[in-house]
Amino acid sequence: MAIGDGVAAVPAVEAIAMAQAVAVRGVSDLYAFHDACVLGTRLNLLVRAVGQAEAYAGACAARREIDRLDRVFNWRDADSELSLLNRSERSVVSGEMFAVVAAGERWREVSGGAYSGRLGRLLDVWRAAGGVAPDADAMARMAREITDAEVLLDPQTLTITRPDVVRFDLDGLAKGHIVDRALEAAMATAGVSGAMVDIGGDIRCAGAGPCDGKWQVGLPQPLMPFENAPACGMFALGEGAVATSGCGPRDARAGGGWISSTIDPRTGWPMAQRCSATAIAPTAMDADALATIALVSRQAEARDLLRRVPGMAARVTRPEGVDWLRGNEQTAFQWIDFEQTPGAGAAVDDYKSGWPDGWIASVTFSAPPKDMRRAIALRSPYVAIWVSDAERRTVRTLLLIGTIKEWQEYNHVWWRLNRGSTEKLLNGRSMSTRGSGTYKVFWDGVDDAGRPVKPGKYTLHVETSRERGEHTHRTLDVDFSTMRVFDAEMPVDAEAGGLHVSMTKF
Repeated sequence: MAIGDGVAAVPAVEAIAMAQAVAVRGVSDLYAFHDACVLGTRLNLLVRAVGQAEAYAGACAARREIDRLDRVFNWRDADSELSLLNRSERSVVSGEMFAVVAAGERWREVSGGAYSGRLGRLLDVWRAAGGVAPDADAMARMAREITDAEVLLDPQTLTITRPDVVRFDLDGLAKGHIVDRALEAAMATAGVSGAMVDIGGDIRCAGAGPCDGKWQVGLPQPLMPFENAPACGMFALGEGAVATSGCGPRDARAGGGWISSTIDPRTGWPMAQRCSATAIAPTAMDADALATIALVSRQAEARDLLRRVPGMAARVTRPEGVDWLRGNEQTAFQWIDFEQTPGAGAAVDDYKSGWPDGWIASVTFSAPPKDMRRAIALRSPYVAIWVSDAERRTVRTLLLIGTIKEWQEYNHVWWRLNRGSTEKLLNGRSMSTRGSGTYKVFWDGVDDAGRPVKPGKYTLHVETSRERGEHTHRTLDVDFSTMRVFDAEMPVDAEAGGLHVSMTKF
């Protein structure tokens, strides 16, 4: 269970500023849609259809389902069904709510408490911590009380009875459930033959994928909590889901150090910050649960669980190595390793900074404030962030938002410098949930070809453009001549957003 901001409100499908269908390069019947503010994170949707109209209809069907279920599971909305459930000792709930709560209770039993959807009160303490870690003994006592509490589920009447210490926080499972239902809605649309739904790194796909019938899902280096972390490999899936839990952009500072956003329900305390688990399962809801369980459980416990849940697997990454956990049945996916052969005890995903002693520049981009609740007429901005040297030659592109070629041509400064050299994009990337308004990337002192560059003075560029709005290009000069801790900032602008740069050791 993650310490998150929950499910943010989203506009109705008729009023969304979803990008127009864009045919993906090289595949004539594949269309891409994107929205930067969905469920407190971001939506990417790929649809294979006989034409643009059918693809758009499938995307709208998926978005309607997302909006409908947001009104059920959004704990920030006092009138949502989840909020009403958490204010009542005994409630008759909808079939959707009962199914997700029952799934959470089932996974809690199967995993021996490694997963729990009951942690609302405990998570509130962490959300209010304000950088100061709470008392560990008090958190452990609360965790035990929550574990020992009796929750009653009556499937005949759809009645849920809960004690006061239990408040359901279903962010993980609910997001997976919403991904599953959105995919089903898209696939039920006439003329649609395949789809992939990605909400904040929770991904499910179905139908014929564009790569020899498969969907390719890239896995960024799991222990690098940045949007532009290099991929260590990719999954080739037919029908199935991928979810990642652990080290990610939502990790926070508390008690003088970094803490994970994932809580162990048995202790009430965060997991080790440098750990990540990616799960592969038939549904996104099951992948969500399994990723958390694989993260917080001992290896033997996770292996035993996977023997009892067919068709699932997990990849767990820690600083000391990578482990693949599989059950007795072969899971229906292919792993393509970019750097190493997977296996128990394999070396950890290799990453080396181009600068001495592991120094990196951490770069946080804050999207324009109005983009969080934008007008219908304004699309999400297409953003390019890159580094140039003293001669203004591009050294490294750090982030592209709107990564299909036709979108980035609007950023004519970046496009003029970089057209023809953009990397081939994967269909999707699975990583821990990201926020909808901030993007964390890094620069490690190498260029786009992976060659180390000399320490010195460089310029960070932020270029944004809207389909029906402003074009901006701002720069920030930064001195990387010596490896030292420092901060630099480009103030937030209403059209261009803002940038914060800090130098640190990774």
